[in-house]
Amino acid sequence: MKTNQGLIFDTETHKLHGDIIEAAAMEVGFTQYSDYPIVPTSFEFSKRYKPSEPISIAAMAIHHIVDEDLFKCPPFTKFRMPKDDIEYLIGHNIDYDIDAVNRAGCDTTKIKRICTLAMARYLWPHFESHSLTALSYQLSRDRKAARRSLKGAHSAMNDCKTTYSLLLHIVRQKQIKSMEELYQFSEMARIPTHIFNGAYKGYAISDLPDQALDELIEKSNGFLLSSLRLESFKRSELPF
Repeated sequence: MKTNQGLIFDTETHKLHGDIIEAAAMEVGFTQYSDYPIVPTSFEFSKRYKPSEPISIAAMAIHHIVDEDLFKCPPFTKFRMPKDDIEYLIGHNIDYDIDAVNRAGCDTTKIKRICTLAMARYLWPHFESHSLTALSYQLSRDRKAARRSLKGAHSAMNDCKTTYSLLLHIVRQKQIKSMEELYQFSEMARIPTHIFNGAYKGYAISDLPDQALDELIEKSNGFLLSSLRLESFKRSELPF
């Protein structure tokens, strides 16, 4: 795969943090055109797999894949990445999809993860929701057209196409010119500036009361914990 190209990737699983039952990918690359700085190539991938146990009803209600659909499909452990030379993998909460790939036995240690959820939260922290569907409506100039395109939401390929539309908004707004630049922005955006769940949803971390900051540090982990600890350190360094 060329260095200025990446794969938009999505999975559906048989339960939360479960086995892959559907995987899809579409390749995108940067261009010199100002209107469409990133465009799909001709490469697409879509395949279904059989999980190690029946699909949970909660998952079935989201993606509408039932056990009978997968009767003749290979087991999820047969999943292989769509291309051998993938450098950049793009997705909405891409860590979830990569975790699913890892559970299928694939090594992803050399892949650079680009997360549209992190970038959307960074660019538009005050949006009511940052789910892929909500962002599609929020950013669309034609919500009836958005509704038509979302009819197949939560099929892996349709989610890839919706992610591409979101990615195009992000690339245009930040005037990003390359896949590596996009990756670096994604990495920066992973450190949150706002709280997106719970009692303090909507607060900028810098505006949290001290008691709330201490409370969230006790309850949080990952990138959010890093951001909260940094804010706590900054406050401890103030000369008053």
